[in-house]
Amino acid sequence: MSNYIPKSPLTPLLAASFVFLILFALFARDGAASTGPAKIAQQQAIPCVFDNFVWFKDQEIINEIRNDLPSFDGTAPETGDSINKILGALERMLKKKGLPKEVEYVFFSGGGYQYRPEHIFAARDAKIPVCKVVFQNSPPQIEKELAQATQSLVNKDYSKVITRSFVEGAVVQVYRKYGYLRAAARIVSAELDQSCRNSVVVKVAAEPGIAYAWERAVWSGNQALSSQSLDAAIELKPGDLADGPKIDAGLQAAVIVYRKLGYVESQIAPKPVFDDIKRRIALNVAITEGPQFRMGNFIVKGIPDDGVQLLKGRWALKSGAIYDATYIDDFIKKLVDDKLILPDLVRLLKPEFKLDRQKLTVDVIIDFKV
Repeated sequence: MSNYIPKSPLTPLLAASFVFLILFALFARDGAASTGPAKIAQQQAIPCVFDNFVWFKDQEIINEIRNDLPSFDGTAPETGDSINKILGALERMLKKKGLPKEVEYVFFSGGGYQYRPEHIFAARDAKIPVCKVVFQNSPPQIEKELAQATQSLVNKDYSKVITRSFVEGAVVQVYRKYGYLRAAARIVSAELDQSCRNSVVVKVAAEPGIAYAWERAVWSGNQALSSQSLDAAIELKPGDLADGPKIDAGLQAAVIVYRKLGYVESQIAPKPVFDDIKRRIALNVAITEGPQFRMGNFIVKGIPDDGVQLLKGRWALKSGAIYDATYIDDFIKKLVDDKLILPDLVRLLKPEFKLDRQKLTVDVIIDFKV
């Protein structure tokens, strides 16, 4: 389990990044290991994803590509002429079916907590909506909630990449809500169904595993916050169903509190301890608080002096005060609410944060120059 290290020690907590950490901690199979970039580079065999080629079976696609690449096994090197040959084979298949033959290609280098580079091929202008999503091996008590979750896919054009991401993310979160903290789900098939107006029926296989009850969290390394206050953030009592999203939210709340208290380099590393016999989970949480920082200078660039003075007058986090790393988001939101800056400008603003580790201060810099 890797420690959670934000891209910048001063960037306010990004919920998505933190959820990735917790998901990895709570449902990763024992002994599983992610594949690092160095290993991928050595293998030079990157999976190919045929994103919306629902008119063909996977083996049909492989067989056609083998006419040009006899050794094709579903993977291709990152460089070389293999991609052009695969594109040619896919275009031939589409042409034979009388379908739009243009194929789009994207190389995805991977990202997030798991490095998964892929060659992605998609038939351009293909309009194949999803009719329904069918789950296999799902506990009856969560079938209704799964159906509600997948409504965002129904009647949208099918994409294997998008559907897979949804299944591995939002769908697994439904299972985790009911204590299935090690649940996994995957797409089994996506096929055209005549009984469904020739739209796509997606079948998903689930491996729920055990539904766990909550035991406790064991905190270590915490000095600024008591274990009792950290326990309260998770909002679960021993014996309660181990609600995964609640656990995530409690750990996220702990990170936010540390950021608010000036511990901008703090790290939280949860490690689950599963008891499959008692069907319980405990969580060992190692905390590295780091030093406490205070507010340094607030600097505004790229606007006239009167605007600079206006914003400085509204900045409430005074020099020498305990630095609150979440304050910048509230500050910018208030500027938008008060119509001092346009919402579209917020996307272009990139606040900078400069740490002085000797003085233990943080300078905040907002530059309006685009």
